[in-house]
Amino acid sequence: MSGELLSIVVPVYNEESVLPALFDRLEALAGGLDLAVEILLVSDGSTDSTNAQIRAQIDLDPRYHGILLARNFGHQAAVSVGLERASGDFVAVIDGDLQDPPEVIRDLLARVRNDADVAYGVRAKRKEGWFKRSLYATFYRLLRRIANIPIPLDSGDFCCMRRCVVEAMLQLPERNRFIRGLRAWVGFRQVGVSYERSARFAGETHYTWRKLMRLATDGLFGFSTLPVTLMQGLGFIISMVSALVAAVYFGWYLIDSQRFPTGFATLIISMWMLAGLQLLFLGFIGEYLVRTYDESRRRPAAIIAEHLHSVRDL
Repeated sequence: MSGELLSIVVPVYNEESVLPALFDRLEALAGGLDLAVEILLVSDGSTDSTNAQIRAQIDLDPRYHGILLARNFGHQAAVSVGLERASGDFVAVIDGDLQDPPEVIRDLLARVRNDADVAYGVRAKRKEGWFKRSLYATFYRLLRRIANIPIPLDSGDFCCMRRCVVEAMLQLPERNRFIRGLRAWVGFRQVGVSYERSARFAGETHYTWRKLMRLATDGLFGFSTLPVTLMQGLGFIISMVSALVAAVYFGWYLIDSQRFPTGFATLIISMWMLAGLQLLFLGFIGEYLVRTYDESRRRPAAIIAEHLHSVRDL
């Protein structure tokens, strides 16, 4: 053993059908490493037998710790809580649905111990429907083009980081967290490791379209000023076009006032268009204001109901 410690943060939500296989694969991984391992299972308000299975596993294996959140605060909040409680020299993050293979953590750890501070998984293949794959690919490429920082393509929260990177991320106080964006923002030496993402092991995904849209919104508004820039650009263009049209109509009126069109329909259409743009822009501004207000309240990302340890740790 090297004397170093690897913390593996695993957010889970109603994963009762997946946990037995997850435990087996994590234990096989830990047994093949030359350093100590702690596994932090963060239950994000699970309502099935997930919490009971976590308790039972902790009694069997002292390497496991359970963090039970008081309610469902969301995946990103659960990951954040896990990072706060992790104590390892290296910290890996992996979802509990087994779409990301735990065995790849060995490759990520090797890169971090060798030539990087962060090694993140890059999804070379995804065993998901074509529509969802296309949507993800479009989102990541759009976000990369408009973000203020280079966010890696086709990567999620699956990664392994040195302690210094985790400490840097924990200094960032925002409540609306986009972990992969924060990881990119702090910098350090970062490398991607390609792997094939599996289909979900069992059960159904808990990342609904609503949650995916919220995650995309966090990425857009948290790491890009495009909405404000778009408002400014469109406002300028509309102003210039309006001034040009007004000048043309005024000249027409001076030249031939008898044949000058009244343009009632044009007026109505223009008013509706401008009203729609104003509402859209107010929505952008409102989103920024809500986020600013949300941050000003300084509420924690999540509330921990219980932190479970093995009795053998006491």
